Amino acid sequence: MKYQLTPLENDIKNLYLTMGIYRPDQIDLEDIAFKLDIWLHEAKFKSRARSYKGMHTIVIDSRISEPEKWEHFGHEVNHILYHEGNQLNMPSSFRQFQEAKSNNFALHFCIPTFMILDSGLPYTWNEATLYVMETFNVTEPFARKRLLHFNNQVIGFEFYEALRREWSLSENNFKTNYTTTNKDYATSLFRKEYYNGEFQKNWER
Repeated sequence: MKYQLTPLENDIKNLYLTMGIYRPDQIDLEDIAFKLDIWLHEAKFKSRARSYKGMHTIVIDSRISEPEKWEHFGHEVNHILYHEGNQLNMPSSFRQFQEAKSNNFALHFCIPTFMILDSGLPYTWNEATLYVMETFNVTEPFARKRLLHFNNQVIGFEFYEALRREWSLSENNFKTNYTTTNKDYATSLFRKEYYNGEFQKNWER
């Protein structure tokens, strides 16, 4: 499948390749922490990340399951790589923004898009969910959320590509007579085709 990685997906791919990790079976939480120069600990409280004078620490909640630990680790890695400062001193809205970004990062970090593309997915939703759970050691809700996100990304990319091809075709059709004098007419004609549904009809052929 032809698919162009987003900037985040590409950054995560490069991060994994830099660590010498190319396949899901090479993913190991402790090994990744070591390669990222992160001190890793477990304790009976909520997972968190701290950076101080260039030293990075992630504490994972020891009371949760192994898949959940991997998911929490992915979340906290984003704080280490991209965020600075103490969240306790931040406005609530900014703290929520950072958490949302970290949640999104975790989805991509724990289940890298380039590995999904390389390995492929089963055809049914339930089989794909089970495959992702077993391959990347994540929980079912996490796997389903990631697959939904990936599906939306693929649909969005395919829509963009179809739109780009249709626009390119329209430009070629007007190429011979697209002068300064008929520029406005050509543009309005394309808009008219779009709003009348002709654009969609031509696209679906």
